[in-house]
Amino acid sequence: MDDAQQTPRPFDIVVVPDGRVIGRKSRAFWRWVWALEDIGVFVAVVADDYDNTTTEGRKKMRRDADYAETEWETIRDRTQGGLQEKAELTPAAHIGGRAPYGYRIANKGTPGSYLVIDEDEAKVIKHVYDLVVGEGLNLRKATVRLISEGITARSGKTWTRDNLRDRIMSAPVLDATLVFRGKHAQRDEKGDPIWGDSVRIELPRILTEEQSEELRRKVAETAKHSSGKRWVYPLSGRVVSLCGKGHSGFGYAADREVARFYRCIGNGPKDLAQESCGCSRIDADALEKHVWKHVTAIVSDSERLQELAAEWIGMAAGDTAALVDRIADLDQQIEGMNASMAAVIVAAAKQSKSSDAIEAATAVLNEELQQLQNLRDEAAEWLAEMEESDRYARDLIALASMAKNSFPDMAPEQQAAILSMLELKVTITGPVPDDRRGGVPCTVRAWYAAAGLTVPAAALSDEEWARVAPLLPKGRGGTVRRSVDAIFYKARTGKSWPNVLKETGATIQASKHFNAWTSDGTWSRVNAAMADVEQVPLPELQLLPSMVIEGRVDPSAMLNAEERSRRECR
Repeated sequence: MDDAQQTPRPFDIVVVPDGRVIGRKSRAFWRWVWALEDIGVFVAVVADDYDNTTTEGRKKMRRDADYAETEWETIRDRTQGGLQEKAELTPAAHIGGRAPYGYRIANKGTPGSYLVIDEDEAKVIKHVYDLVVGEGLNLRKATVRLISEGITARSGKTWTRDNLRDRIMSAPVLDATLVFRGKHAQRDEKGDPIWGDSVRIELPRILTEEQSEELRRKVAETAKHSSGKRWVYPLSGRVVSLCGKGHSGFGYAADREVARFYRCIGNGPKDLAQESCGCSRIDADALEKHVWKHVTAIVSDSERLQELAAEWIGMAAGDTAALVDRIADLDQQIEGMNASMAAVIVAAAKQSKSSDAIEAATAVLNEELQQLQNLRDEAAEWLAEMEESDRYARDLIALASMAKNSFPDMAPEQQAAILSMLELKVTITGPVPDDRRGGVPCTVRAWYAAAGLTVPAAALSDEEWARVAPLLPKGRGGTVRRSVDAIFYKARTGKSWPNVLKETGATIQASKHFNAWTSDGTWSRVNAAMADVEQVPLPELQLLPSMVIEGRVDPSAMLNAEERSRRECR
């Protein structure tokens, strides 16, 4: 579709092998065809050798659309009905997909397939039970033990703590049950499963009921619970790193200072056999401020909102007018078809034909009339959606007003709700700047910022060194002077210690000197002695990598989410 909208248009016809390729459901089928027609592109179907440039071709296309949807509904009904019957009647029925951990599929590939215990995996489960219940290990330590013993997961990869927890603490392992059409089943307006009732499938037990309860209790006892404050990370799971994996939030408090970051999940120690991806931490406060500022700017601009939301509701300029024209054209076709049917009936009546003969003579015309009426109903339904634009516009205005008034001071919990409705995604496209790549706040910058001081503009001259040398301890081979220059250089540039040491020739002793001198007041006296030399302010920190921020807008949903989150946060 994007290619068809280019100027100049690269083609005038789209060729498909079969009508079913266009779409199995009427709505998807016709919206795609009509959207192409509106820009002057037609569709040709190879299987029956027709296109929609002629009246006869359009008739065949209507029949193809009806057949595709009927076939789709028949296949779906038969499949769902068969699965329901199997779940209800077959002991330990295998409904589809991979077997849960601890089990394998018997009679695989047949209608009567069912689940039995996989003895090898059951041994692993019982071994974990012994580690947790017998030796008192938590799941992380049990994972390390499995790795050290060379025991791998089903995939052949080493275990991770999360993978082990999900497999061992699952309902099939602990309760010996599977629920078909459970919480993820498609449901109707009343909340009932559409394709049949939920079915509890009983499985053969790997652990006894007593063992399962003991394992649950021990895992809960040995789980680590944080006693500190839990920070909210509204961007967790929404940031994609350079390695393609997501970021999650983490933080810690030390010496009354709070440090919050987003860390790539590929950089964590969950799988001890895999190397870290090397992606750097990202300062959480800076990232959240930058992204939220971007979101606030967008949702405060009603014109920009309309552009973003067009994709969400499938609305574009000219769609309404095109649909009105199409409905009028279909009305004319329906009127003409009714006239044709009337003429056939009159002619048959004049020939004194029976009612059965008249019905047979008009059967094809009736079928085409019904197809035209279905198309007309589809177009009218689509037009009704377009005419909802008045309500939509009011929602946009309300959203923009709400954003201007409440977004700047919105709590993290509320931000998370709004970001969820936006389907926000942040894709990192460049490295984290060198000065914050390690994810640890710069102590040199922090000291200068707290003291409200500027920094000498250049390395110390011999005269300036002679002025501060008496304030410092003596060192060998110029070590102390190089440390002083390195500290000033780090404050001026904001670079990391490894780069500072490389560029100044200082040693790691510079960092140790700084910590000692700030603790005993020496560094304050050094800066006071340098107060009359040329100074420069602290550099602006480059905390964030380059990134792309994407999202989609449904204004009414966002307004409701904001109201819900506001109530929940009271």
